Amino acid sequence: MRSIRVFVISAILLIWNAAVAAQLRQIAILDVPGHPGFDAMAFAGTQLVIAHAGAGTVDIFDPAKRRVIAQVKGMADPHGVAVDEQDGRVFVANSGDNTLAVIAIADWKVIDTIQLQYSPDALLFVPEFGTLYISNSHNSSLSALKRDAHSAQTIELNGGPEDMAFDPQRSVLFVSLQDANQVIALDANLRLAKEFRVAASQPTGVAVDPKTSHIFVAVRYAVLVLDADTGREIGRVPTAAGTDKLWFDDSTRTLYAAANGGVVNMIKQESGKYYSEQELNTSVRGHSVAFDPARGLVYLPGGYEGRSKLVILKRIETAPQQTSAKAALH
Repeated sequence: MRSIRVFVISAILLIWNAAVAAQLRQIAILDVPGHPGFDAMAFAGTQLVIAHAGAGTVDIFDPAKRRVIAQVKGMADPHGVAVDEQDGRVFVANSGDNTLAVIAIADWKVIDTIQLQYSPDALLFVPEFGTLYISNSHNSSLSALKRDAHSAQTIELNGGPEDMAFDPQRSVLFVSLQDANQVIALDANLRLAKEFRVAASQPTGVAVDPKTSHIFVAVRYAVLVLDADTGREIGRVPTAAGTDKLWFDDSTRTLYAAANGGVVNMIKQESGKYYSEQELNTSVRGHSVAFDPARGLVYLPGGYEGRSKLVILKRIETAPQQTSAKAALH
């Protein structure tokens, strides 16, 4: 009888553990100086770097102090942000004057300005290649800038590049081409390695999960999950219209998707299937998202009643079947 009881208890605990889920709860909404209008975000060490296009600044937010500790002013419609941790630098794409601002992490001062041929948008720094990749969405091209170089290699594409993600397992760069309904893979020298057509319109945000060899692609009303080798669609999760920013967190195995209007969606995988764990409407109008695994916090900058705000959400692990499981033990 004792062995049967132990088996039953173990089975109940397994069921209870499988039911553990996560929910997002809003814990703060903070004022940010300047007019609303935000784009890319990236962590530089422990600090969150935010492209604040509406104010013409780059905002440095300290998650521990919960406030903006510095603003780099004089930016021209900043959009993309990328971080080179090894050299202690942040790159910012100034779409308004076709320049790349280089900011020192040590004191948040601009240490260099690189003139570009085209208007830059998204940025991605790949340490393995020592290269900064620059999407030029307005003229359908992509540029590669080697570390410490001041001139970039540029290739033409058959559509406007919207976002990029690096796959370390295949050593390729996945790029979404919004107006061509494609995702392509490029090697370190910008040579075409793969080309996938998606069965949806307006692919934008891209993220990669190397452990599962899956690519996440934001499209008009959903997030697609593609096989990184074949491009085959293996999952589709409906999302709010205008979803275009993705952030994959390996520690929680969760994809965060943000849409215009301040909607954030947590997407998970279970038994080979992807589903929306929660879709939350926040009080700001914005479309950028960042996840802080050290604190379990999600950040969404945006506008509220004409003012710039930063919404902070807390990821809470929940166990909805905990009560029934305890009851079954007695």
